Amino acid sequence: MAQPPIRLSIVGFGEIGQRHAELITADADCLLAGICDVDPRCRSYADKFGVPVYEDVKELLETEKPQATIIATPNRQHAAIAELCAKQSIHILIEKPIADSMEGANRIVKAAHDNHVQVLVGHHRRHNPLVQETRLALQSGELGKLTAVSMFWTLMKPINYYQKQWRCTRPGGGPTLINLVHELDLLRYLCGEVRQVYAQASSAARQLAVEDTLSISLVLESGAVASILASDTTPSPWSYEATTRENPLYFPNDENCYYFFGTLGSFTFPQMQRWRYTSEKAFGWQHPLEMSQRVVVRADPLKSQLEHFCRVVREEERPIVDGRDGARSLALVLAVLESIRRQAPVLLTDSQP
Repeated sequence: MAQPPIRLSIVGFGEIGQRHAELITADADCLLAGICDVDPRCRSYADKFGVPVYEDVKELLETEKPQATIIATPNRQHAAIAELCAKQSIHILIEKPIADSMEGANRIVKAAHDNHVQVLVGHHRRHNPLVQETRLALQSGELGKLTAVSMFWTLMKPINYYQKQWRCTRPGGGPTLINLVHELDLLRYLCGEVRQVYAQASSAARQLAVEDTLSISLVLESGAVASILASDTTPSPWSYEATTRENPLYFPNDENCYYFFGTLGSFTFPQMQRWRYTSEKAFGWQHPLEMSQRVVVRADPLKSQLEHFCRVVREEERPIVDGRDGARSLALVLAVLESIRRQAPVLLTDSQP
């Protein structure tokens, strides 16, 4: 017997909130119960979905009584909204990062625990089949012991991107918190926890209060080292968004953006190319390398994330990224910002979530 659709509300109706609404209305397993946003432009767009639109979160929750809510507001608002939801036993899908501070993240984790609700943090890239297949390749041992990782996130943001004030001011703005949280979360998901981070940043190109270019060096608990080069102010094909073709807003290409190096081989993402010697006896730079390529059936990770969230609400699955996991990714992001501020390496401690 088919179960009734899950009633979902959305708080925050910018670009990502609108995308969530489109996915919900196209999925028979869930139902859009209501939308909340204070921006008249967003509210005007919300009207096309034919559901109640509110300015006040509390009124939305008390009137529509959703089973679950998607929080897609600016980062600094996440904790307060999540607490409201948790107190009414409403399950939560919260956009990344989980909050703009560890204090906010801890509030969310505590509220969810105290009220027995599930939190799924919207690190949607983990749901991408390309990412899942890469994780399998790394965990299979076919590359040997992982020694190094190189990640690129280099692109040119549109001119109007930073017209939204919250994107270019602290504490919630800047590409590290808004964008690189994805790369840092995937580094943890694919390669394990990070022991130390050292980051340098520049705002010379845009001359805003937040960085536009970064170089990040990391040491993993496994002993492997990693580097992330990031800039949102350069015409470049080397970014996750463009190379995975995940987001139609980005002009696509067939380049790679991540490289993984092991003692037995290397691996590229998202082209899924594995390089290694042709035999165990032919080992060394004087011998040729062979390349093989994994074929992956692609899927929309945001759609897969929504389907997973519905199963979480029905208690059929545990969250792939729960509140504590999301808080650990936030801790890594904040360590990057702390390293930039101190101009020194920062150790990540066992006391973090």
